[in-house]
Amino acid sequence: MTSLPRLAALCLPLALAAPPVRAAQEPANPPQPNPALADPVLANPIPTLLVPLDPELPGAVRAMIDAAFASGEYAEVEAVAKVARITNPGNVGEIDALLAYYRSGHSPVAPPDPVRDMLAAAMAGGKDADVEAVALLAKAAKPDDAADIDVRLAAYRAERQRLKDEAAAAERARLAAAKFWQNWKGEGQIGASQSSGNTKSAGLSAGIALARQGIDWTHKLRAQADYQRTNGRTSVERYIGEIEPQYRVNDRAFAFGLARWEHDRILGYDTRWNLSGGLGYKLIDGKTMSLSLKGGPAWRQTAFVSGLNDSELTALGGIDFGWQLSPTLRLTQVASTIVGEANSSTSSLTALNAKLTGALSARIAYSAQIDTSPPPGIESVDTQTRFTLVYGF
Repeated sequence: MTSLPRLAALCLPLALAAPPVRAAQEPANPPQPNPALADPVLANPIPTLLVPLDPELPGAVRAMIDAAFASGEYAEVEAVAKVARITNPGNVGEIDALLAYYRSGHSPVAPPDPVRDMLAAAMAGGKDADVEAVALLAKAAKPDDAADIDVRLAAYRAERQRLKDEAAAAERARLAAAKFWQNWKGEGQIGASQSSGNTKSAGLSAGIALARQGIDWTHKLRAQADYQRTNGRTSVERYIGEIEPQYRVNDRAFAFGLARWEHDRILGYDTRWNLSGGLGYKLIDGKTMSLSLKGGPAWRQTAFVSGLNDSELTALGGIDFGWQLSPTLRLTQVASTIVGEANSSTSSLTALNAKLTGALSARIAYSAQIDTSPPPGIESVDTQTRFTLVYGF
């Protein structure tokens, strides 16, 4: 019994000398954190508030918006979205998001503008006169849009000029590459007449005219034959052939040469040659009307049926007139006068063409041949009226 207290007395000083276990794990005075390095949010936390979420878009409103989207009408979509915002202020964000998605794939349709559409239709037609007239009316109807109309009109004019320049360049290249026997255009005509009774007559009239337009040169060829017998004797016997080259000096002036051969026994000569050259000028050069004058020295040689011959230096003056009366009617007048010392002669041909169909037309022509000093027994004035069918090619 005495040994147990003694063991306790021996162990007590060891226990008192040993440091406590807690003191070994935690220092008596732990270091404090530096206030300057502390997180202000962690050091001073803000009380957390719960923000309520937007209410869900009502199904009926969503169905109304979807129906507007499906219609494809931009104005209807905008109107429905506006009503939806007013009736559902808590869902404005969602409605705007739906509207932005729709706008990204659908462009707004401009309201109808009759004046603008009318001007666009005139420009699409490609008739410059119509475009200018419509633009003038458009500026009068909408003066606030005058500047925009002028911009569109300037763009149209520039484009039209570009197309004209390109077409002119292409046509010039085509003419430059063409051979002499190419690009000829012309017309042929034929007519016949017959009568019986007190006067028996039969006649035939035929002719051809060709023209070739080049870059600087124009060539014209013409041949005409008229023959008629009345009561067993020849009453008309006239043949004409001529060639006329023209050289373009500028847009209106030109130089020309003319060679003409005639045979008309009724007027008293077997053959007549006229060679001339000179200058010409286009007084009128429009789409519906043209008028040109020409003149120069000439040389004429005549072989009369009597066997006599005559040659002299003369002067030539001519006129060439054309007038498109309507899309189907055209009036032409070609006349020339050769003034000589011994004799002066004038030939004139007036014709009215009426288009029948396609390249076929009908022509009534009145020609006159006037000589101031015809052979004895020959009238000084000889006229003829022809009715012919004309085919253009």
